[in-house]
Amino acid sequence: MRIAGIDPGLNATGYGIVEIADDQCRHVAHGVVRTRAADGLARRLVAIRDGVREALAPWSPDAAAVEASFVGVNARSALALGHARAAAILALAAAGLEAHEYAPALVKQTVAGYGRGEKAQIAEMVRLQLGMSATPRPADAADALAVAITHWAHARLER
Repeated sequence: MRIAGIDPGLNATGYGIVEIADDQCRHVAHGVVRTRAADGLARRLVAIRDGVREALAPWSPDAAAVEASFVGVNARSALALGHARAAAILALAAAGLEAHEYAPALVKQTVAGYGRGEKAQIAEMVRLQLGMSATPRPADAADALAVAITHWAHARLER
């Protein structure tokens, strides 16, 4: 079984693919879909949708998870994140995948054991859990892998 994780963002949307075999979670692929700030919103959202769809296509994931929105004090940032999430979710839906959502604190808690872990700590825990030789970069891709690991962990608990 392959799981796609998505860490949405208007500037950079991270994606990560893990494979589950023999009750082990292994790294398959990761990367980032970037948009240009100079492009209009619609063009950027299409780029995210198409980029996520193209990045996941070679791996044919069986399940997908997306980091849920975090709403801080900056309404403009929250709205931009919401747009990016929608574009990524549309890409997943076009691939026939339901988007399971996990709050950022739950992802950090699941991967690092602490709901307020720093990005570097999350990336290192992802590296360790997936048996990678190097910490996944950039941080958006490491976060996406953490989302995929979280889905695997919580899906196992539900069974």
